[in-house]
Amino acid sequence: MNTAVQQNTKKLRRPAAVEFQKGRRLHLFLIPFGFFMVILLWSVYASKDPSDYEKAQGYAYLFFEMPLLNCMTMPLMIAVLASRLCDMEIKGQTLKLLYTLQEKGSFYDWKYLHEAFYLLLFCLGEGLIFPLCGRLFGFTETLSIILVIRHVAVAFIAGTVVLTLQHILSLCSGNQILPLVAGLAGSFLGLFSMFFPHEIARLILWGYFGAFVPYSMNYDEAARLLSFSPAAFPVGEFAGFCIFGVAFYLVCRSVFLRREV
Repeated sequence: MNTAVQQNTKKLRRPAAVEFQKGRRLHLFLIPFGFFMVILLWSVYASKDPSDYEKAQGYAYLFFEMPLLNCMTMPLMIAVLASRLCDMEIKGQTLKLLYTLQEKGSFYDWKYLHEAFYLLLFCLGEGLIFPLCGRLFGFTETLSIILVIRHVAVAFIAGTVVLTLQHILSLCSGNQILPLVAGLAGSFLGLFSMFFPHEIARLILWGYFGAFVPYSMNYDEAARLLSFSPAAFPVGEFAGFCIFGVAFYLVCRSVFLRREV
């Protein structure tokens, strides 16, 4: 075995480092950063020039609004991210070569974790929007750190489940148009699921970005004012979704491992 092959083999013993090296020139951080800027600008525009009444419930409005924005933007962002990361192996037809140096399951897992890393950065960035808007516009409502953490956790967990679908679609598709179309369709379905009956909405995977909103909205037609009241967190439903997410990942992984290259 020559020196070059030995060095490549040694690198593949550290699959996390290998994945980041493969993507170092793709400027992948621009994908979550671009979508984050859309969310940030939308939130800033929606919160500008608040009245005293709006300042008193500014955070409640953001906690209600941002999951809805995630339903529209995150499915497409995840589709673009997964497609960008997986397309280098698909386009270059290097999967067979990779499998001679790295186990198939290891490749699938670390590629997924690489994608999830950028998803996590996006979700953490969203958590910073709450105190930023509160400082910019002088919200008088007290910011709940627990709700911020819950928002980040829900967005990330819902994102990882959607990422499971986009991950296997991107790896199994010779053309990345199908995964991107699935992500675009998911953005529309996620948004429209907010208007479906509860039983139907829970069957739409992309709708879970907005399924655990911590506030409910009320509109006073006479006064033309919006008000928000705390909503109970559906612990059982969330736990069931997490269990489904783990099972879904294992099923998709098993399908990929059985697939011939």
